Amino acid sequence: MIILKNKNRKEDLKKLALKRSDNGGIIYQLLCSNKLDKIIDLITDERTPAIKSSFVKKGYLTGNEQFLDVLSNFLYYFDMKFPAITHKNLMIQMILETQVPEFLLCKKYYGDNENMDYFRDGMDKAIVYNFYDNTIFIDDGKTFQQYKIIPHKMNLDDRKDLDIIIDLMRDLSWTNINSYSIGYLFYNFAVKEKSFRKTYKSKNQLEIYLMLMNDYRMHFNILLENYRENKKILNFLK
Repeated sequence: MIILKNKNRKEDLKKLALKRSDNGGIIYQLLCSNKLDKIIDLITDERTPAIKSSFVKKGYLTGNEQFLDVLSNFLYYFDMKFPAITHKNLMIQMILETQVPEFLLCKKYYGDNENMDYFRDGMDKAIVYNFYDNTIFIDDGKTFQQYKIIPHKMNLDDRKDLDIIIDLMRDLSWTNINSYSIGYLFYNFAVKEKSFRKTYKSKNQLEIYLMLMNDYRMHFNILLENYRENKKILNFLK
């Protein structure tokens, strides 16, 4: 359990979020979920130089403003990448619960075109992190290899590997619309394991491990089977 140290910063972020017209409500819900507490404690007060505009009149963003600006743009980016996914705020919670993406704490201004590659790479890496971790966990040496996903051997800092993973995730999202299993693209198995331990207290470690393995393999089989059955619709999206 994460114990938030900087409660004042969190309250300030909530107030600032509710003043925003872009994703303010969703960000407020994310802050209230406590899934971002570990990240919030790492925000610094260093200012981010920004281009003066009607939105940034003072020419810079405070530490809290910068965090909210980047987080809001991450939400827009995720929505653009995965328009077929509903309940996107839940998927974002799953993504951010298990990692502290560097781009969320950076002092690079999102409105500067020179920073676009940095943000794109960082956001894609954050999005695929749990999915790739899950493939490593349930790898049987054949299931993912046929889709060019090679667990244990891919590099999330390599743009080519990132593209392969995120392209498959997008295809799975389009061919599994409204499927319960879609959450398993983003739900890290280590978080699920903690939930299993609370639910099945009488089970030993090996039993929990096998239950978790079977659960993830079942849902990934559903995702991949739906992909094979429905992949013709992908032709209309190109």
